Formats: sequence, C-alpha cells, structure tokens
Amino acid sequence: MDNTETPIETQWIHYRTKSTHYIGTSRWIASRIQKQLWLLAPLLVLATFVLYHSSDLNVDVRIRWQPEPQETPPPVLGPYDVSRSVLGPPTASFRDNLRPNLTYITSFVGGGYTNDFMAYVNIVLLAQLTRRIAIIPPFSPSHIGYGEINIPFGEVFDVPRLAEALHTPVLEWRDVKKDIGLAAGPMSDKLGCWSSWAPMETEGPRAGMGRFNMLEDRLGLDISYTAVPGSCKMPGGHPHVWTWQLATLGFHSGWLSGTQENQPMKSERQSGHRTAPDEQLLCFDLLYYMGTVKPFEWDEEYHPGWQIASKMHFAPRMVQIANSFLMRLFDVQREEYIPPFISIHVRHGDFGDHCDRVKIPKLDCFAPLSVIARRVQEVQDELAGTRPDFNGGEPLKVLMTSDEQDPAWWGDVRNRGWYFVDHGPHGEDTAAKFGKCIGLDKWNRYPPLLDSVFQSMGTGFVGTDGSTMSLIARRRVQDWQGGSVRDFRWGHPGADDH
Repeated sequence: MDNTETPIETQWIHYRTKSTHYIGTSRWIASRIQKQLWLLAPLLVLATFVLYHSSDLNVDVRIRWQPEPQETPPPVLGPYDVSRSVLGPPTASFRDNLRPNLTYITSFVGGGYTNDFMAYVNIVLLAQLTRRIAIIPPFSPSHIGYGEINIPFGEVFDVPRLAEALHTPVLEWRDVKKDIGLAAGPMSDKLGCWSSWAPMETEGPRAGMGRFNMLEDRLGLDISYTAVPGSCKMPGGHPHVWTWQLATLGFHSGWLSGTQENQPMKSERQSGHRTAPDEQLLCFDLLYYMGTVKPFEWDEEYHPGWQIASKMHFAPRMVQIANSFLMRLFDVQREEYIPPFISIHVRHGDFGDHCDRVKIPKLDCFAPLSVIARRVQEVQDELAGTRPDFNGGEPLKVLMTSDEQDPAWWGDVRNRGWYFVDHGPHGEDTAAKFGKCIGLDKWNRYPPLLDSVFQSMGTGFVGTDGSTMSLIARRRVQDWQGGSVRDFRWGHPGADDH
C-alpha cells in the first residue's frame, strides 16, 4: 500500500535541523550588530559633547531651514475698488478706460462750493436710479476763485467710505482720464450730453445753449448738448427739473423718446460737431436744480439726496488739518482735548446784493451779533436740557465762521469771547500753507472747505437762513453729532424777532 504521510520521527529530525540553522544565523547577526555598535559609540559620545558645549565652543550646529522665496501676494481688492470699474490707469481719452459691459453717469459744475456738493449728490442719486457708476468731477472754484487748480472730490470727501456705505462703486474723473489742465486742444474727447439748462436759457447770446462751465476745457471734453424733453421741466418758470424724468434718459426707451423730441446743438468748440447724447456715459450740464416733489427740497426730511449726502464724510486728511487748526485755536495738545463747541456760519458776501436791491443798508439788513447770540443761547439751553453731559457745566465755547471781510466786525466777535480761525496772513495764513489758486489774493481753496469741516464738528450749530452752506452744516450737525441747531433770519430790521 502506497503511504504519502511522513513518519513522525522524520518530521522531528527536519524540525531540529531547521531550528539549529535559525539559531545559528541569529547568533551571527547579533554578533555583527554588537561590533557595529562598538564602532559607533565613540562617534555618539563626540556628538553629545559638541552639542552640550556648543555655546562654549562658539559653534552653531543647528540645521537652518531656508524657505523657498515666494512672491508677495497681490492685495485683496474690495468689491467697490476703482480698478473693478475701469480698464486701467487714467488714459488720454476717457473712452479707452470705460469697461464695455458697464454704464456710467456724470455732470459738470460751476457754482459755489456747497451748490456743487449738492450737484454731486444728485449725480450719485441718479446713478442709483439708473444702475450706473457715478463719475464725480473735481470742484471748479468759482466762489473760491478761478485758476488752474481744480480740487479733486476725493481730496475733500472720503470716496472709499462713501462707496462702502452705498454698496456701489464711485469714481472720480481723475480715475478715468488723465489731467490735462487747460491744455484741451486737439486731444479733446467728443461727447454728446443732455442739457437741463438749455430750456431756461431763452435770452441773450447763450439762448438755448447748455450751461457754461470751465470743467469741460479742463477735462478735455468737446461737448454737443441736447435739451432735455419738456416733460423733465417743473412748472412755474424756475430752472428745476424732475428727478425721475431725468432718470428715464438713462434707459434706451427714454433716450429714444428724448432724442426724437430735441436735436443735438452744435459744439461750442471749433469742431462744431453735433452728437446725440451718449448712452454708455450718461451726462448732464447741470444737476443742481433737481427735485423729486418740489423745488428746493433739501431742507425736507424726505429728501432722498440727504440719504446720500449724510454718507459723504470728509476725507481723513481734511479732518486732520481741521483738528490741527482747532488744537491751536483752543490751545490744546491732542485732538481728544478739543472742547465741544457751538459752530456758527454767517453769510454776508453776495447776500449783500439782496440788501442793495431792496435799498436797505447792510447794517440794518444783516442780523446783528446780538441776534445771533440769542440763537446761540437757545442752542446752549436746549443742549443743557437734552444732553446730560452738558447739564450744569460751563457754557460751550462758540466758533464763528463767515465770509465777512470787515475787521471791525471780527473785533466785535472777539469781544464776545467767541473763537474764530483767522485764515489771513497775520493768522493761520492758510493760503501760504496749502497753496493758492492762481490769481487769488485774499482767498484760496482751503478756507471755505475747512470752515465747512469746522461747522460739522459743532455740538450745536447756528446758521444763516437761506444759505445752502448753513443748510448742509445744520443737517450734518444734526445727523453726525446729534446736536441742536437754529437759523437766524435777516433782510430787514427785526427780521429774527420771535
């Protein structure tokens, strides 16, 4: 019989043979490892000695890891960064810098500083209504004085903060087009714009033409205007236009209707071109006279423009300059030590023309300081009654701002214990410090701008009835400072009796 199983005795012999082989091999390996360790031992002792005494031996045995050089990551752009709304840096022609998938809106100015500010607000308001990007022009100093120097909007107001507050981009012309000063010439961009002023200009050499301004030359623009449709004009013979009717021109259907009603006028430049209003860059000659319900509604609580204007805070540099003036004025060393004060704005200047027309001497026409002091006391009393931090304390200091030029009048202001910033050469010499507009001897661009910052910083405010500068300052003090405000009336003796 064939038997395939290995006998037990044979299996045991094989096991013993293999075990002996494994044991022998293991002993040989252990012997080799032991010899290697004896050879490595001196090296390990030496390394330990060097590490322990490296400071004494002045030897640096640390392994230095050198990271791979990396490029600095680009800055993270905010959602309303200027670069997202233009193709690149300012170009000689504005068209080369507009993004083809975006639409824009702009206007031009040439009034007083505050009226121009209101026009800028209206640009932004129409930008929101038409879903466009506002391009804000620089201030063109007319009340401040004409010269080569324009004042960029962003030098006075905090544009990035405004864009963040409105959740929409806001551009300046200097972001879009290179500054060419007065050298317009052949480099001018031809452009078609709407004129809200032309229907009102019915007499004289500029009858039926757009509103004159100096910015077109300074921005290098050659403009052909088209009068806005008659439906845009408010009734009553004044220059105001309806906000929503103007907004319709920002859409193709409104543009089509408006261009069918009125034809483009010849450019006043040598080119004499006639161009229909541009659809990508909606533009107007003047947007100061604009209303949603009635003319001159800036003083109304419902006015939508104030929802924008209240977010136009002054640029940090303007605030810093204003604080430096106030620290010297109040003789304090730090901004936080500037005492609370009641600010006043007294407008005389061109208001004297009214006094001349009604044949009332200015001394009787303008409100005397005693009338203004009574309004200041009303503000002081109201603050004491509504603000616990002013109840029972010393009367607030009073800061006067005015365009009055009579030294005797300013002497009376000083005699009342009121403060004022002297912008003249014997005071702060503001013109010399911050640069003078060409051709100006008494005023430069900064005094009225700084005065508007001073006014807004007041805990209370007293202003001139009928002055747009007083109106804006009053609303700023109310909204930004939670302050108490008053206006004083003028125009004839006893005008502010109450």
